[in-house]
Amino acid sequence: MIKINKFNTLLVSALCSSVLLGCVSNSQEQTQQQLSNKKPALFSKTEGVIPFDKEFRRKWGAAVVADVDQNGWEDVITTQHGTNVLIYWNEGGTFSAPSVLIKGDTHGLGISDYNGDGKMNIVVAQGGGNGGNPRRPVYFSVSKDRTIKRLGTFEHFQASRGRSIKFLDANKDAKLDLFATGFAPKNAKNLTTNQLYLNNGKAFVNSATLAIADDPLTMKAITTDVNNDGIVDVITFGGRSMTLSTGIGDGSFKDATNKVLGELANIKNVNNITEIDYDNDGDFDLFLVRSPYQFEKEAYYNADSKKLAFFTFNKDFMFDDIMIEGENLVIENIQETWATYDIQLGKKRTVIEASRSEHYTGGKLVIKPEDAQGWPEGEKLKGMHIGYLGNGKWRVGGYVKSRLSAIITNVVSKPTEIKRKPMPARLLENRDGKFVDVTTAMGIDIAEQTTSAAAGDFNNDGYVDLAISPYGNMSQPVEHFVLLNNKGKGFTKHANSGLMSEEVGATGVGVSTIDYDQDGRLDLIFGNERGRWYLAKNELSASEIGKFLTVTVPNSPKNNAQPVGARVTISACGMQQAQLVGASGDGFHQMLNTRMHFGLGQCEMAESVNVVWANGEKKSLKNVKAGTKVSM
Repeated sequence: MIKINKFNTLLVSALCSSVLLGCVSNSQEQTQQQLSNKKPALFSKTEGVIPFDKEFRRKWGAAVVADVDQNGWEDVITTQHGTNVLIYWNEGGTFSAPSVLIKGDTHGLGISDYNGDGKMNIVVAQGGGNGGNPRRPVYFSVSKDRTIKRLGTFEHFQASRGRSIKFLDANKDAKLDLFATGFAPKNAKNLTTNQLYLNNGKAFVNSATLAIADDPLTMKAITTDVNNDGIVDVITFGGRSMTLSTGIGDGSFKDATNKVLGELANIKNVNNITEIDYDNDGDFDLFLVRSPYQFEKEAYYNADSKKLAFFTFNKDFMFDDIMIEGENLVIENIQETWATYDIQLGKKRTVIEASRSEHYTGGKLVIKPEDAQGWPEGEKLKGMHIGYLGNGKWRVGGYVKSRLSAIITNVVSKPTEIKRKPMPARLLENRDGKFVDVTTAMGIDIAEQTTSAAAGDFNNDGYVDLAISPYGNMSQPVEHFVLLNNKGKGFTKHANSGLMSEEVGATGVGVSTIDYDQDGRLDLIFGNERGRWYLAKNELSASEIGKFLTVTVPNSPKNNAQPVGARVTISACGMQQAQLVGASGDGFHQMLNTRMHFGLGQCEMAESVNVVWANGEKKSLKNVKAGTKVSM
């Protein structure tokens, strides 16, 4: 649930002439009428522009946006956890069928030309077989003709259950270094991988350990510039606390967690962090979405659709007996990370699904009462058990070692729900290199759990907005939403984002910005765990949206420094904006969108455009007209 506080209500009232704010009258009847007749959606879901698989699948982080083949159009990389990593090639505003980068249990990935040979490199963290098979990152090259070559595995890296991959220039030598995190293998108490590897031009060497949190679940990372000194810093998060390692500039880092974050470092269950200069003061603020990992049992009931959704992981489970409308029990969107046990029916434990592939995805069962009579007694239940108890009553329970979720349809009795507790998102303002919580002051009150956020100026007014993925209610579709930035003074939820998914049994997992057709309007890619990927087009008309310009950042002119970490600053109509190349709201992946998008409002030109690469090289342009697509 999102609430607008008194400050924001007054602000909305004062700005009711703007169609973007979805303003309403004081009449409750008129308000309800307006909500039932929503204004045109900010975004509309496309079909076929990107040929995304419509199967409901597991994910690993948000979609990665990068110009992989270097043809000037951003491509899209998606990770179907346990299945494959796919590259969708952008061919001038529409996308080809995907190429498979790698199959299997893959996690975070990063993209850059870290060896400077003119080909893009992709490094992929590999999973560790539930802790029993710790592995090392694998790396690829991608040529401009889209030829993909697997180059090998970083055998000298520490083995782990790979999680995050991030690139940064830690010693300002124009070569990108690599930071990797991992989750501890079985029987290990601490992280085995929270390592920075320096790039000597031939290999990643000289492994150094950055600040490690007490909680091994602190295994996600973001690179940003906390203190505005031009040196990239690293924040890790995901568990009971966060860490901050500030760069010195010679490849070394110091632990600045307490000095900079203070008590804010103890914010728990930060799922992702989005870098955003929301007030255009030149330093980077942080937006924290929060939700714990999927470890606990959950159950949700939707009385309108008569659907019961449940999730369980690595433990016994037994949900309330349920009454079913109709003769048969129908279970949909059955998903299990690895099928450790059978699905069995009734007192006789009749096996109906004994052969399922690892990382089992999707499924539907129609079960007749006569095939599932009674409930087993005595020995311990293993797998998912389904029993018919008579008079329309059914029971579902058992024991699994993996993650298991499903939807039961036509449920007419209301079972006990097991929902997630509220976990507010937080906005931390950067004030001279230290952070202050301004969530309430900026009118943000997001009570529900959230999983991902992407920063972008969706209405081109010169202030960066936020697109947010909620965790959601598994028994109904997930509605991703947008907070519009009120010129740095607060945020307002858009009345109709248009980002509603269709699948049930899924939870929000990631959102990314992309101007896929280069029309000057930022679009979105969003996806759901155990669901689908979507491409949503920005539908604001010319009268509703401001002017813009894009700045493409290539390698630096003198020392060939890579774009990752370059700071782009523009000045237009007395207002400054700043962005870092490679910034994103995903704690697992390193993205590489080198075409930076800036809204200008009604400004006709930017008086200056400045780029400072991570190695310190600089380049500037003067008097750049709105609508221009410049390359530095």
